[in-house]
Amino acid sequence: MPLLQRISQAINTVVEKILMVIGAAICLILFAQVASRYAGASLGWSEEVSRHLLVAITFMGGTVAYKRASFIGLQGFGHNLGPAVQRLIVVALQVLTLACFALIAGFGATYTLKAAEHTSASLQIPMSIPFSVIPVAAVIFVVHVLADMSRTLERKTP
Repeated sequence: MPLLQRISQAINTVVEKILMVIGAAICLILFAQVASRYAGASLGWSEEVSRHLLVAITFMGGTVAYKRASFIGLQGFGHNLGPAVQRLIVVALQVLTLACFALIAGFGATYTLKAAEHTSASLQIPMSIPFSVIPVAAVIFVVHVLADMSRTLERKTP
């Protein structure tokens, strides 16, 4: 397996484990919030933390879905045009996807740096901390797309 594909797989493995931890944390935090409200108190920070973790699980979960090819695809698009045309279409779509995620990474990094001036409502942490998931996920997407492109380009067309 080429180096880029091994890196992509290693990143995906780490992200899957992080998603499990985040999911468990959300469950525990929300359970603690419900229990504390039932007891007559409230955890003021729980909603904010859960919301930020939910955003993180959405972006990072998207990278895992991409890696597992779980998104809706255009299977068969160009299938009747032959393998060379089909490969060309796949590479073109991968280039467009790569450009999209590179733009998201760039704009996400800029937005994250600008958000450092603002703090969250209850935790009083810089908003750049929860917003950092946007460029991080976009870079992971870029790695996965590059690994897919290398796999597509190294395949032999009959």
